[in-house]
Amino acid sequence: TENTQCFRCLTPLTPEDQQDPRYVPGQSCQYCYKTDHERMAETIAAREAAIARVTNPLPGKAEYDNYRPLTVTAAHEGMTLLDFLCTVFAQTPREEWQTLIDSGQFLDGERRVIRSDEKLHAGARYVRLLAATSEPDVAADIRVLYEDEAIVVVNKPAPLPLHPSGRYNRNTLQNILNLVYAPQKVRPAHRLDANTSGVVVLARSRHFAGIIQPQFARGEVEKVYLARLQGHLPQDTFTCDAPISDTAGELGSRVVDEAGSPARTEFKVLRRDADGTALVEARPITGRTNQIRVHAWQLGWPLVGEQTYLPGGQLGTTQTHAVANPPLCLHSWKLTLTHPLTRERMTFEASLPTWTKSSTA
Repeated sequence: TENTQCFRCLTPLTPEDQQDPRYVPGQSCQYCYKTDHERMAETIAAREAAIARVTNPLPGKAEYDNYRPLTVTAAHEGMTLLDFLCTVFAQTPREEWQTLIDSGQFLDGERRVIRSDEKLHAGARYVRLLAATSEPDVAADIRVLYEDEAIVVVNKPAPLPLHPSGRYNRNTLQNILNLVYAPQKVRPAHRLDANTSGVVVLARSRHFAGIIQPQFARGEVEKVYLARLQGHLPQDTFTCDAPISDTAGELGSRVVDEAGSPARTEFKVLRRDADGTALVEARPITGRTNQIRVHAWQLGWPLVGEQTYLPGGQLGTTQTHAVANPPLCLHSWKLTLTHPLTRERMTFEASLPTWTKSSTA
């Protein structure tokens, strides 16, 4: 009598299994004789369909009360609320924080309004209430490049913040993927600016995050970006070693600072176009915030579409672009790391955005 179960996964065999030309009587079901590539393609299609569902409408579209946590560390023990905010968020004027505190936005764990002169305690729960919040629109065409039991790799569109910050809480890559992968919570293994598109690696558990994130800290991850710069650079290859500030300035911007952290970016010109711009490959050897953007700006060739690091050494007033804005021409193209389970080196590559094409094409 012919077996009625797949000998590999023990699922009942169906009439469709037995009619398939690849079917071996009594041995395998449709799932088990699919190739790894076929199974991955099916998984990715299902994930992208789920992403489309949870982003239509965007999760931050409808108004909601947003309780943003405030983390008080041992270093801030005993500080008043006003002094804490001015220390941790130094880019915002003291008078502005006082006005926000007086409006009743800051609460303790019992949802009691905190005064500006109240002292905070490390480990206690405090929140900032942003009532009736409706978040700005973001790009949500997230493409899954790879997933297994340890990691998820996506091609992040822009503008889309990686994790909650500023005006964004629900309309972020991390929150959207958490809705898709629930009850599992994914964790970004590295940073990528909201306005930058391309490869992002996320860990599927705290354990795997603890294996992947140190690779970035130790400089073991190879990262290749594409960028379009304003101007025709005289050299085909060049390097910037300017140190970058450790603390954020206006709107979270960073600048070249001799007292900052060491930083190194290697650039290679791929093409000089007739519109006066150049397509370059950028390899950040270190991983400072906004590193490629700051180094290109320091050298005098800011990125096309840049709204923060402007020509002439000027700083703009925009942090995260609106969806309708021209794109920031910076793309995380390739990323190579050691897989946390197999210990094999793996390279992930994102498809190219339209701005990488020749302006004369």
